[in-house]
Amino acid sequence: MTPWGIRNRIKDLVGAGGPARAPKDESLTLHIVLPTGKEHEVKAEMRYTIVMASQTLETPIATGCPDGGCGGCTVEVIDGTGLAAPTAAERKLLDEKWKDKPNFRLACHARIIGSGARVKAMSVWTMDTTRGT
Repeated sequence: MTPWGIRNRIKDLVGAGGPARAPKDESLTLHIVLPTGKEHEVKAEMRYTIVMASQTLETPIATGCPDGGCGGCTVEVIDGTGLAAPTAAERKLLDEKWKDKPNFRLACHARIIGSGARVKAMSVWTMDTTRGT
């Protein structure tokens, strides 16, 4: 067992049997509304996070850390159809930062388990944020 549970995280993503035995996941649909108001439909595989699914966009959802501690990837859930319930770890982080916003989720934690979810991104990567200007 690794100190950070990496092996278990990988097993959760690809299945306990490894990639050769993992069933082919169907492509699921997620709608992401950017801060500009423009809406994009993205395709994702089962159990992808919203951040992972947003990587196909020209301006993906911004993240500042790997585990949700910074809150930079916060999204507002407009329609939660197809999203897994928050884990205890995500719920704890959400309660610390946005207790009064029950429809907020951390895109780095929120997993896609079906089609139909619609979320509004609070921030996305741009060339200016990447360069720091």
